[in-house]
Amino acid sequence: MNKMFSLLRASMSEGMNIFRISGRKQSKVMRIGLPIIVAVLLMFSVGFYADMMMEPLAEVGMEFVVLTLFVVIGALFILVEGVYKASGLLFNCRDDDMLLSLPIKKSTVLFVRILKFYFFQVMVNALILLPAMIAYAMRVDVGATFYLVSGMALLVLPMLPVAIACAIGSVIAFFSAKFRFKSFAQIIITTLFLLVLMYASFNMQDIVRLLAENATSVNEIITKLYFPAGEYVGLVADFKGLDLVKFLGINFGIFGVLVAILGSVYYKINSRVKVVKSDIRKKEYKIRATSPLLALIKKEASKFTSSPVFVINAGFGLVLFVVACILICVNIQEILKMFAGYGVGVSAEFIIGNMPVVLFGLVVFASMTSSITSSMISLEGKSFNILKSLPVRPVTIILAKVLTAVFIMVPFILLGDLIMFVNFEFSVWQIVLILVASVIWPLVAEMVGIIVNLKYPKMDAKNDTEVVKQSMSSAVSVFVGIGVVGVMVYLIYMAIKNGFDMTLFIAMGTLFGAVILAGLLIYLKLKGAKEFNSINV
Repeated sequence: MNKMFSLLRASMSEGMNIFRISGRKQSKVMRIGLPIIVAVLLMFSVGFYADMMMEPLAEVGMEFVVLTLFVVIGALFILVEGVYKASGLLFNCRDDDMLLSLPIKKSTVLFVRILKFYFFQVMVNALILLPAMIAYAMRVDVGATFYLVSGMALLVLPMLPVAIACAIGSVIAFFSAKFRFKSFAQIIITTLFLLVLMYASFNMQDIVRLLAENATSVNEIITKLYFPAGEYVGLVADFKGLDLVKFLGINFGIFGVLVAILGSVYYKINSRVKVVKSDIRKKEYKIRATSPLLALIKKEASKFTSSPVFVINAGFGLVLFVVACILICVNIQEILKMFAGYGVGVSAEFIIGNMPVVLFGLVVFASMTSSITSSMISLEGKSFNILKSLPVRPVTIILAKVLTAVFIMVPFILLGDLIMFVNFEFSVWQIVLILVASVIWPLVAEMVGIIVNLKYPKMDAKNDTEVVKQSMSSAVSVFVGIGVVGVMVYLIYMAIKNGFDMTLFIAMGTLFGAVILAGLLIYLKLKGAKEFNSINV
């Protein structure tokens, strides 16, 4: 027991950050204040949606449906996130050689890893469920039992989705160990989930209306399909000690049984994953002579496609760009209806009449919000010193990362351009300029990303998620991209308002991007090698 607690304490001491921003130059205010600000903003947004749902439900006396709904949303989030994370969290970990050689049961190692994942999901689930609980308490007269039950629910409700996610993830890890392209299934599922989530957020008013009209049916369906939601809401409405024991017993029991079953086969699954990876490394490969730059580009492309969280984070904006282009062509009225709830009141005729400038703005938006290179240096981790030892100039290594990112981005942007060119009227000059901009602005975005990552590398991350979502370079790149997009949107608005020639505006915007790119290239040539060599692991 003491060994388990020691292992748990050591495991919990690192990697439990949700919003921590890391870099070489990190102040105490940034380390502590920024996570709090981000968490508060996220909870405020969730609370806003919960309160918006409460208003129509209060008219029919069914405010508790909000609690049911957000319990399920939290569970689905944990399940989707956990399934594609489980294999990396539980099997073939970097510290396996050390932990599995210690005089500790292998089931104990598994339990500690699951428990760490569970505690992390408790924090994430609280960001979703706690604002809904607060919104409910503000509109409904609740007693002390509500706070008691809700406090327990925050700890207990994540148990079932965590256990199911680990079980499904283990099955996937076992059967897909020999499947070379298994990460693509994770990427596709997560991308579809995010697209559905975005669609729901843009149509929230209609969803709230339908929810209020069918509150009873929705609540019955949810509580039958996912019993913990029904048990929790039942305790809130009518607290009974026996029901509380039942609620706790069922969740703890299922969690314990699933962990015990997984523990009995853990070593077999972990050994299979390790053996397959070892066999892959022992395969004979044909060695072909190629240039250093091309070899580095292939390496970066392989690194990118092997990390689902990297692909989803960097590529979702590009997928969204293509989807937006398709939806604009198919049903622009529906798109404008979705944005009408956010105060955007423009007609379809206005958008179509200024489509060349609108498309140019979309190209800039997709480029500046899809920075791939902002994580590429950090993802090297402890192998960065090997990269530094190669007989290749640092500028060549940096250029390979930038070109890889551009080769990934540009096909998506050109596809969106082609869709728009076919469906709307553009002049020859407008087509040429937009195609040029579709190459220049991705180059600008990736040059910014690599420079920022050289300035703020995070070389001690325990996993890709920490690099991609919780590093200083990713945050800075996002804010720079948002700033550039904001300026461009304002300039486009002023150009349209004042009747500025569209072709000339696109030409000036493209030239502006080229000037920025030239400046970034000069900076990289002068400072890139120095920044690269100053990074130590």
